[in-house]
Amino acid sequence: MLNNYQYFLMLAKELNISNASEKLFISHQCLSKYLKNLEKYYGIALFERKPSLRLTPAGEALLKSFKDIEFLEQNIKSEIENLKSTEVGTVNLGITEGRYPIIVPRLLKDYQEMCPHVHLNIINTTTPRMREMTLNNELDLFLSGLNYSNPRLDSIKIMEEKLYLVISDNLLKRYFHNYPECISDMEKGVDLSDFTEIPCILNKINFNSRSVIDRHLAREGLTLNCIAELTQPDMHYRLTAEDMAVSFCLTMYLDGIKHINQLQKLQGSDNLLHVFPIRNLTETNPLGIMYLRGKILPSYTKKLCNLIKKICKNYSKM
Repeated sequence: MLNNYQYFLMLAKELNISNASEKLFISHQCLSKYLKNLEKYYGIALFERKPSLRLTPAGEALLKSFKDIEFLEQNIKSEIENLKSTEVGTVNLGITEGRYPIIVPRLLKDYQEMCPHVHLNIINTTTPRMREMTLNNELDLFLSGLNYSNPRLDSIKIMEEKLYLVISDNLLKRYFHNYPECISDMEKGVDLSDFTEIPCILNKINFNSRSVIDRHLAREGLTLNCIAELTQPDMHYRLTAEDMAVSFCLTMYLDGIKHINQLQKLQGSDNLLHVFPIRNLTETNPLGIMYLRGKILPSYTKKLCNLIKKICKNYSKM
């Protein structure tokens, strides 16, 4: 009954026979018959049918075993791929919404030239979702901050990102009477106690940049005047350029701020964004590639990891 175990995995994921059969490209009748035979073979119900389809304890146990089988089969395929002279396959890579436009254009171009017969499937979603998909063996790799650890995941560290404060010229003029003299001092580091009354934009709770700033604020005994929580980093800086609020920036996103300043200059505006280090903030955001522990990576996946590391290294020098 190990044949077509992927049918069971898809059914357990979708919890709907029609949806699962459609994604498997088989008929509803064929999948229903497969499930009936599987339950007959094991002599126990694997799904509860009412009020909706859901796994029984026996189904949960079988799901775990089938996932283990899938993992072993993928490792066998990877070992065989590593012995071949040609590289053919698929890599499922997860990346967050903010980093997607920074990394993906160059990554797709360079990887296509490096491994023309490998399909790079990129999934753009949140870190918690990427973590879940990797643990379920639905992603091969994902790019993420390494502040969260899981005994089932391994990682390749890429860089240490610093967190900076971003503020516009107009906001500096509005809130600091010693503008522009204050800029030279702020370039050495800002004290967030000077910014508690100024509106700010933060990432949502539990996102990496938000966690770093929240821990720093707790240590300093400070509270910021947060007017919005947004997950799109580029929106943070665009709103800062509109003088709505200060924001915070990780190392990889500094190039985006330079781009906004270039556009401002082209439009004849002298209201530029300033990026300042934060005084007493020693915590960094370690960035790396995460994957399921024990997973054997084919040579073309290892090449992808090295390419990501090379691309990210350019941003660590900013």
